[in-house]
Amino acid sequence: MIGSLGLLLSWGCGGAPDAGRALTVLAASSLQPAFTALGSAFETEHPDVEVVLSFAGSQTLATQVRHGMAADVFASADALHVAALEQEGLAQDSRAFARNTLVLAVAADVDPVDLASLDRVQSLVVGMPQVPVGRYTLQLLDAAQQVHGDAWRQGVDERIVSHEASVRLVLAKVAMGEADAAVVYASDLYGSEDLRGVALPADLVPTATYHHARLPGGPAPGLATDWMAFVQGPPGRQVLALHGFEVAAP
Repeated sequence: MIGSLGLLLSWGCGGAPDAGRALTVLAASSLQPAFTALGSAFETEHPDVEVVLSFAGSQTLATQVRHGMAADVFASADALHVAALEQEGLAQDSRAFARNTLVLAVAADVDPVDLASLDRVQSLVVGMPQVPVGRYTLQLLDAAQQVHGDAWRQGVDERIVSHEASVRLVLAKVAMGEADAAVVYASDLYGSEDLRGVALPADLVPTATYHHARLPGGPAPGLATDWMAFVQGPPGRQVLALHGFEVAAP
């Protein structure tokens, strides 16, 4: 792991020891900055442990679990992918640990754009419907259609130039100037100087709720339990909040 988080290192986790001191965590791509920081902090609390983090769209990670990837924890940007794995006996002990909200990402130096004028942007990027951010975006557009009308929705749909497989890819299109706007999570703009987030109406935007679960076939069940407690304890709550997430109640 890279980096450190010294202010959090006084909080410890006690769990059953594991023979192989490696912990593999599969996490939604929007968690990358926060979980990278948490991974470093966890390693400092557990000097003999290496945290291996793998980031991708939640649907991609769920598929990897189904195909037998050896991992200990799965953290998804929604409840659905975790619940499906639980029903298949591939995940257990799931719980919510954070919340997020959607925003419009635009270049910092462009003219203002909001939800009502989204049908007039030149190009818009969203997530694929199978991806949590894509599904949340569809919920947003369906709700906004009831307010702004069918013509507005048709105009928005016509301006979608790309459906991406993860929110990081959605954001990259705007960051590289390949799109004028994108629907992403508020946390994705943490620390960005070139992009800004435009708030969406609170009564229309869905809440993204993040869930994590232990993977019973994982090689380090004790460390998995410790990690989940760490994420939901003081270190995790502080780091997630610093990276733009709302923390779920302990």
